[in-house]
Amino acid sequence: MIMQEFQRFALECTFSIGQIPESAPQFTLERFLIKLQNLVLDNKAVHKTKDDTVTLRLSKLDINEETVVMLFKYADINATDPSFTHSDTGDTRTEPKKDGEGISVSSHLVLLRNPKEQSNQANHDAIFEEVPGISRKIIEAGLTHMLKECAVEHFEKKGSKKENMCRPKISLTYDGNDSLEQLLKKGHITGFVAVKTKLKDQLDEESKLIITDEKITFKVKRSMGEKAMRAIQTVKSYASKNDYSKVQIRYQSNDKRSKTFEVKSREENIAEKMFAKSTVINLTEKVEQCQEDIHNELKKKLIYILNDNLKA
Repeated sequence: MIMQEFQRFALECTFSIGQIPESAPQFTLERFLIKLQNLVLDNKAVHKTKDDTVTLRLSKLDINEETVVMLFKYADINATDPSFTHSDTGDTRTEPKKDGEGISVSSHLVLLRNPKEQSNQANHDAIFEEVPGISRKIIEAGLTHMLKECAVEHFEKKGSKKENMCRPKISLTYDGNDSLEQLLKKGHITGFVAVKTKLKDQLDEESKLIITDEKITFKVKRSMGEKAMRAIQTVKSYASKNDYSKVQIRYQSNDKRSKTFEVKSREENIAEKMFAKSTVINLTEKVEQCQEDIHNELKKKLIYILNDNLKA
């Protein structure tokens, strides 16, 4: 993964707090924030997956009156060793990982402490540093797991005599800012993948091999605007007729950044479907691929964008 030293991209989102089980009382940020901070200070805010080869760590948590800033570190032991090529000679060297090390990246998440609406204390405006490898789903699962370690509570359930346990559940939802139609005016489609989810097709009874997904890939000439929308509609129509439930649209913006958008094959009015807006942040201070500490300049600019968008 190649990242620029003096440039980052940010996505606006909503930080939502649910509860497990759903019948439990509503959790709020303030109920678990200090508990989460103590877990970070004890270096225990960690979520390991994929047989402990992938680690998400909440390494820093900065709390003040108006904002909460989180710095996540993501490491993958199975990722290939990084290589470096000399720009003049073309010579390449590979830097091998040591035992227990994984290729790592970091990402900042900033949220406002005050809820979006006083009548609903569960949702907070937030902004997320977009980094290859760290998706919002990874953050959701990681934070929910960490809160299981530090923020479990008891509650009384009507009609139940036993002790009931509950805990917070975190979700991040990207706020739609750009419609698909707007995006196609600013970039190109580069291909499609239609996906069919299958639950029952079994290849081998003895080994119990089961098909879970079936995919078909479409190549397309780079196109934008109305031409691109017609191509999307053609693929979507084919997918719908052949029982493919969704279409993944491969997209490249004018700044050469690649993304994948997903629409349902039977979804209508997709031209107006909203996707998260990506904001470019240019910096004067270098940002490491994996920051040890919260990057002060980046933090200030993320907070500025977040507050400025609320005024719009």
